[in-house]
Amino acid sequence: MKRDGVSDNINRLKMQIANTQRKLQAGLAAIEKNTGHIHPATAGLQGAFTATTNHPVPEKLTTTSKRATAPVTEPLTDFQDDLWFGTIAVGTPPKAFTVQIDTGSADTFLPAVGCDATCNGHTLYNPAASSTAVNRTEHFRLPRSGNVTGFIFQDEVTIAGVTAHAQPLGAADHYPVEFQAANFPPDGLNRSSQLCFSKKNTFAEPIFSIKLADTGSELFLGGVDTASFTGAFRNVSCNEGNFWGIPLQGLAVNNEPVATAKTITAVLDTGSTVVIGDDAGVKMLYSAIPGSKDASAILGPGFFTVPCDSVPTVGLTLVNGTLPPDQFLSTGVESPPFNIAPEFFNLGVLQGNDCVGGVVSADGLSFWVLGDVFLRNFYTYFDQGKIQVGFATPS
Repeated sequence: MKRDGVSDNINRLKMQIANTQRKLQAGLAAIEKNTGHIHPATAGLQGAFTATTNHPVPEKLTTTSKRATAPVTEPLTDFQDDLWFGTIAVGTPPKAFTVQIDTGSADTFLPAVGCDATCNGHTLYNPAASSTAVNRTEHFRLPRSGNVTGFIFQDEVTIAGVTAHAQPLGAADHYPVEFQAANFPPDGLNRSSQLCFSKKNTFAEPIFSIKLADTGSELFLGGVDTASFTGAFRNVSCNEGNFWGIPLQGLAVNNEPVATAKTITAVLDTGSTVVIGDDAGVKMLYSAIPGSKDASAILGPGFFTVPCDSVPTVGLTLVNGTLPPDQFLSTGVESPPFNIAPEFFNLGVLQGNDCVGGVVSADGLSFWVLGDVFLRNFYTYFDQGKIQVGFATPS
């Protein structure tokens, strides 16, 4: 996706949105199965959004005119502002693979030797060539727009020089279209916390941090990279340590509240490009943006446009997302929204003065997904020990 024009592959974005819904729903179902309790994100919209002011519905747009291991950094590559990926080494001897770093996934998988033609163009993992690979003789099937299928192995996985032993990973024998090389440059996918938390004592702090940008993007394991952010963090407690769900309580446009809710779970997901919300809440958001239009007839369900010459700042209010004391005293505002800058909210020109908005809706979704459109605005840490995240200004 390019910011200087409308998405050059809107179909890829739509596949990614469907993929995001399915991967998170499958992962949340697995949590319920394995723990016996329901994750807050699957409990439904505990408090649906209520508009603070009634606005007209956007008009429809129908035509196109080891302990104390030192923290380490893994540089990430930006692909068209659409996804970010790094490099891992797998097996003995180690072989390099590129992987998308995905906070919204519970799985790590790679295309394997023996995969059908859907894996063409990717580097293939060969368990038989690794002396540390162990076949768990378990088949896996991950629902996406299609299914990623294959078998589960254990092997050594190394990132930025830190190795985790006997790590489970899927050796895929089939990729759905969104993971094929034409749509997905990295070889596979890696859940971001795998190496940081695979052993409790790998790092002194069970924290990883992420910066997503055009240049200088990174995954930092074992703490925070003080050179990559400025100012203090605004901390937010998570509903659960799994899937990094945080409580969303309001929506804002240009720092003015437009909708509030009791509490809705929002999942931080580096594997998703856009912000995805429930249909009613997203419509309230765009209804408060003058000149916005419903673009579903052109781009598909859930898409809206905003005027290119007045792209707004869209904000999300998060529970406990308070400012540090010194900033609170200087601004007089205890909990302002977490803002999405116009340059990240704008996905590109559709036609004329209509630009595609970076928040889309998905019918029947019981939680929100905060993808890269949101995360690019912050340097974000994820703390498994305290079960919280923090947001600071990227440098």
